[in-house]
Amino acid sequence: MADQIPPSENRAFVFVVAGTALMGFAAIGLSVVMNTPLGPQFTADINAVLIGVIATTPLAAFLWWFSNTTLEHFASFRKSQIKFFSEIGFAFTPARIAAMAVAAGVSEELLFRGVLQTWGAQHAPEIVAIILTNIVFGMMHMRTALYAVIAGLVGFYLGVLYMLADNLLAPIAAHTLYDAIALEYTRRAVSHYDLETGAER
Repeated sequence: MADQIPPSENRAFVFVVAGTALMGFAAIGLSVVMNTPLGPQFTADINAVLIGVIATTPLAAFLWWFSNTTLEHFASFRKSQIKFFSEIGFAFTPARIAAMAVAAGVSEELLFRGVLQTWGAQHAPEIVAIILTNIVFGMMHMRTALYAVIAGLVGFYLGVLYMLADNLLAPIAAHTLYDAIALEYTRRAVSHYDLETGAER
């Protein structure tokens, strides 16, 4: 009985994943309204997935640097993020990490690259569309100003990846894999934080 997951923990997890998945449904609806059909933006090509996987390398390298830097602003932000996730209301298990990574990787790429960037490119130079889309992307992630800037830069990178690959599978693969890596790092950091603070989970 001690190993049973509290209902409140399951509810918190479902709330987070469902909220993320709603962006995907919003993207489908907006794609019709904004004349940015999503189907043609996909090509069944394993190479696009491999490009996305390879493109995760710089993002993972940045995450490694971020997790080890002693620069004051970044170190302080890192500590605040770990504290935030330690209080999110549910433990990070492998299944939950996978679900959150897939939900964000698919839903956010459908909305920001598949709809907003594509729509912007119909009305302005594509690089302008990428910049404007990821200002919005950064603002959506604005728990702090630094977090918004980092998210916006990651989004810009994914936007350029989509522009070059011309296949949504590439940024979806990169985003999903990066989130999985970042969430696994977070799980370990939270476990260490709990040991230091004596928190029980």
